[in-house]
This record gives sequence, C-alpha cells and structure tokens, in this order.
Amino acid sequence: MSGVLGTIVAYSGSGLLTVLYVIALVTLFLREDDKANRILFLYLPACFLVLFLLPPVRDLYAKIEGTDTYYRFLWLIPMSVTTCYALIRQSSRRLPFGLAVMAALMLLCGQYTYSNENILPAENRLHLPQVVLDVSDYVLQDAGGQRTMVAMPPELVQFVRQYDSRILMPYGREMLMPQYADYYQSVYDAMNADPVDGKALIEAIREYNCNYLVMAADKMAGVDLSGTGIVYLDTVDGYNIYKDPDEPQGLEE
Repeated sequence: MSGVLGTIVAYSGSGLLTVLYVIALVTLFLREDDKANRILFLYLPACFLVLFLLPPVRDLYAKIEGTDTYYRFLWLIPMSVTTCYALIRQSSRRLPFGLAVMAALMLLCGQYTYSNENILPAENRLHLPQVVLDVSDYVLQDAGGQRTMVAMPPELVQFVRQYDSRILMPYGREMLMPQYADYYQSVYDAMNADPVDGKALIEAIREYNCNYLVMAADKMAGVDLSGTGIVYLDTVDGYNIYKDPDEPQGLEE
C-alpha cells in the first residue's frame, strides 16, 4: 500500500487540484440527479480508484510493465472534466461568475508549465526538437527516401520514430528507461563510451547493418575512423553524419 500511496503523492503536485477534485466528487454525490452523469463522474472513477489502490493490482501491473509507469492508471480518472462539470453545476444560475471562479481556482492550484526544465517551447509545428528534423531529413535525402538503418545517439532516439518511420534504429527508448539499466546493447554501449573507441563503434553498427551513424561532433573529436571504410558526410546542427557504403541501401518491407 505504501507504494501506491507514494505514487499518488509523487504525481499529485501541490495536492490542491486533488483537493478540488474531492470537493467536486462530494458536490456531485449530493446534488447530481442525472443517472448517466453519476455513472460517468462518480461510479466509474470510483471503480478505477479502488482498483488503483489495491496492492494486488499494482503487483500484477509491476510484473507486466514495472512500477515506473503505474501512475498512468490515474489517467483513467477524469479529474479535470469532473471538476469543471461540478463547478459549472454549482454556478449554473450565475455561469459567468462560476466560470471566472473555476478558472481562478485552477490557475492557483496549478503551476507554470515552462518552469519545468523538461518542458521547452515548441521549435516547430511538430513539437519535436529541430535537430531531429534536420538530421533525419539529411539522412533520408541521402538514402533516396528509402527505409534505412541509422545508429542515432540516445538523446535523439525517442523523437526520431515520431517524425519518420522510414528511419530504423538498432535500439529504442528502452535503453533510456531505468528498468533496462542492466540490458546490454552493443551499439548503445559503443556510442556512449567515454572516450569513444572508433573500431568498437564501427564493429557494433555493422553487427546491426546500420547504413548511417549519427554522433555528436564533440564526442567524435579525436576519434580515428580511418581504415574502417566509414565515410564522413556532413555536420548538421552539431551532429556528425557518417555513411557505411559497404551496407546495402534499402530494407525489405
């Protein structure tokens, strides 16, 4: 039970929105007469919440996905919708005033999004780092638009597949997740070595038939790739792009 409660505390922020939600539930329990709305806003969320609080459910989830993502269970609880509906229900006779109060309460209970260091202003309409678009476009143009295997650095991996599925990679975002900390992946390890061993890096990407290698330019300073057959193409947004002409271009569907 401590693990479940810890998850709630960790993902409740200041806790004020949770308090507001509880008040909304009590209000609807006492005043809502519509059966459909009671099911939607009271009974279903209550079932999800009871399941979330049951340790056996958490244990079962942990065996399948691990505990790091158990908080996603809370996404099934319509906190925002319920809170808004309850506030509007309470102020239906004075709707403008109620809407103003609702907006003020949510602003006071929330937090400025961009104060979080992990939230950055969008660089483009796709809401992806611009470097991902620039590097991916360069590689795909060189590959003639064909599906191709590319060894991408870890900081770009999770965004690349959101942009274009024609770029395949020897490893994915699982290498960035704590539960895979002991998982060995030769390309990932070679790309993250400090200093980078050029020979080991090329052997690793060829093991996975990578047509291209993308590495941060500062990590490749002083790394000798002579004699490996790898061809340097260009530096895009601080990343060196290399091509292995020995690997056949284009992959089977």
